[in-house]
Amino acid sequence: MNKKPSEEKVWLKYYKEGAYEKANDIPKNKTVWDVLEEKLFEYYDIPALEYFKREISRADFRDNVYIWARTFRGMGVNENEIVPIYGPFFPDICAMTLALNMIGACPYFLKLAISEEALREETSESKIAIVFDGMWNNVKKVFQDDKFKKIIVATASDSMLHPKKEIVSFMNYINAKKNHSTIPKIKKYIWVDDAKKIANYYTGDVKVPFVSNRSAFITSSSGTTGNLVKGTIATNETAINQLYQAENAEVNFNVGKRCLTNLPPTASTSLNCLFFLPLYKGMTIINEPRLSEQGFYKQMIDYRPEVALTTGSLWEAFFRNVEQDMQKGKKIDLSNAEMYIIGGEGTIPPYYKKWCEIMKKCGAPFPLYSGFGASEAFSVVSVDHKFSFNNRKENKRPVIGIGIPYPGVDVGIFNEEGKEQDYNKRGELWVKSPTIMKGYYKKPELTEKTIGNGWLKTGDICDISEDGFIYLWGRAKDKININDNESLYLFDIANLIRENDNVEDVIVIPMQLQNNKTSLVAHIVFKENVKDINAAIKQIDDELETKLPQDVKIDGYLQHRITLPSSKTTAKKDKNSLAKILNGYTKIINDEVYNLTYENEKNNSTYTLNYKKKN
Repeated sequence: MNKKPSEEKVWLKYYKEGAYEKANDIPKNKTVWDVLEEKLFEYYDIPALEYFKREISRADFRDNVYIWARTFRGMGVNENEIVPIYGPFFPDICAMTLALNMIGACPYFLKLAISEEALREETSESKIAIVFDGMWNNVKKVFQDDKFKKIIVATASDSMLHPKKEIVSFMNYINAKKNHSTIPKIKKYIWVDDAKKIANYYTGDVKVPFVSNRSAFITSSSGTTGNLVKGTIATNETAINQLYQAENAEVNFNVGKRCLTNLPPTASTSLNCLFFLPLYKGMTIINEPRLSEQGFYKQMIDYRPEVALTTGSLWEAFFRNVEQDMQKGKKIDLSNAEMYIIGGEGTIPPYYKKWCEIMKKCGAPFPLYSGFGASEAFSVVSVDHKFSFNNRKENKRPVIGIGIPYPGVDVGIFNEEGKEQDYNKRGELWVKSPTIMKGYYKKPELTEKTIGNGWLKTGDICDISEDGFIYLWGRAKDKININDNESLYLFDIANLIRENDNVEDVIVIPMQLQNNKTSLVAHIVFKENVKDINAAIKQIDDELETKLPQDVKIDGYLQHRITLPSSKTTAKKDKNSLAKILNGYTKIINDEVYNLTYENEKNNSTYTLNYKKKN
C-alpha cells in the first residue's frame, strides 16, 4: 500500500538530516522576549531597526522595551490582559509588542478593515488600547467608550530624527484638523513621549515567570468567513517553534543583512517573518510604515534590502515599474536580493516566470521565492528552499508552487470526507505543526471546526507533487453549486478563461440573485495588443460554452486596465470591492453588444440582472 504525503514527508530530503527533530526541540520555559533578548546581546553590534535613516541599536531597542514594560506596569496592565493595537509598525510599537510579552500581557493586532460592531466585540475585555493617530477616525467611536481607561497614541513622527520629527508632527496636526480627526486633549489620551515618562515612576518587577500555553499574541486571520473577524491566538511556544523551524529550514535571513518591514503587524506573517525572525537572525529591520504600490517600488530601490516579503499584487506593481524603468534605459540593480518572497494570494505562472527572468537580468543571485502561510499556524507553512528550488520539475499546472513544508511541519491533502489524497490529487490542505494556534479569540465553536485531531484545516485547495512541492489553486469556499452533487470552483473557471490568448489576468466573482441563484462575472485584464475587446469577449464566451457545464456561464465581463485592483489594507486582489461593482459589464448576445447592470432594492443584498443593448 502506497504511503500518503503526510506519512512519507518526501520534502525532508531537501533539508539537512535531523532538521525535522531539531525544529521542534524548543526551550520549554522561555518567552519570545527571552529568546529575542538573547539574540539582541549576541548581535549587539548590528542595528536592530532603521527608521527614516535613523539607526536604532540593539542596546537602545532593548532599553526601550524595558521602558515600555515599566510604562505598562505603571498603567496597571496585568498578566493575561488583552491590549488591542490598531495601526502599522513603528519602532515604539515594536518595543511595546515585546514589552507586553515580557509582562505576560497579550497584544491584539486588530484587522485594519474592521467594522464598528466587530471592533466593539473584539475589544470588549480591554481597558487600554494603542492607536496610530493617522487612523483615529476608523476606531474613535469605540475607543472613546468609557470602558477604555487609557488610549496610547502613536504617530509616524515618533522615533524620527530632528528636524524631520517636527515637520511631520506639524503636517499630521494640519491633516487631522482638515479631516476633523483630532484626538481629544484630555487625560485619557496619552501620546508616546508622555506615556514613556510613566516608566520613571514604576520601580517594581516587570518580568513575569513563564507560564505554559499562555496567550502571547493575537493576530487577525486574512481568511474570511463572511464579515467575521477572526483573531488567532499564538502562545510563546508556537511563536518560538516558528523561529526554530525557520532556523532549520535555512532560509536566507542572514546575519548583518536588512529586511524591509512595511506590512502592518495585523497578520502573523508580518509579525513573525518581518519582525521576530529578522531580530532572531541578527538582521536589521527597515521599519517603513507606508504601504502602497508605488511606495513599495521606491522603498525597494532606495533601501536595497536583502530580504523582502509581500503579496502578488505589490510584486506585480514592483516588476511593472522595473520594466518601465529598464525600457527608459535605467539600470536596475537587484544583486542585493537574497530572499525576495511572494506570499498572500500569490500570482499566475506567466507573471511569476517573467518576474524571475527580470530578477536574473538585474543581477539577482536568487529567484523570487514563493511561500504560503496562515495566521492559524503563526505564519509560515511552506516556502521555496534554496536547494529544492532548482530540483523542481516542470509544472504544467495553471498555478504556481508555494514551496515545500518547513521542517517540523506535516501537511496532507484531504477530500470533503476527511480522507487523505494521493500525490497530485487536489483537496483541502491540512497542516499539523506545533505552531498551530491556541484557537480563535472568543470563538470556540469556530476553533473546533477549524482544528480537529491536531490538524488545521486551511480552507485552501492544493495538491502535492511526488517530489514534495505544494501547489495552491485557491480558496475552498470559492465555488458554486451546479446541482445537489456537483460544484465548480471559481478559480477553475478563471483558469479556463486564462487559456485564451487575449487574456492577461482574470478573477471570477459571484453575484447573488434574488431567485436564489448565482450570477457570475469576470473581471479581466486583456493583453496590450488586443484591439477589439468585444470580439475577444465573444471568443471567450464561445470557448467557455464548450468547456463549462451546460447551466454555467459568465453573465458579464468588465475590463480593467493594466491590473486588477488591490486592497489598501491587505495589499491583495480586492475581491470585496469587485463584488460591489454593479454596472459597466459587457455581454455579447446574438452578436449584439449589451451592457449589464445589477439592480437591487435598498437594504437588499441580492440582485436582478438588467441587460440593455448598447447603442
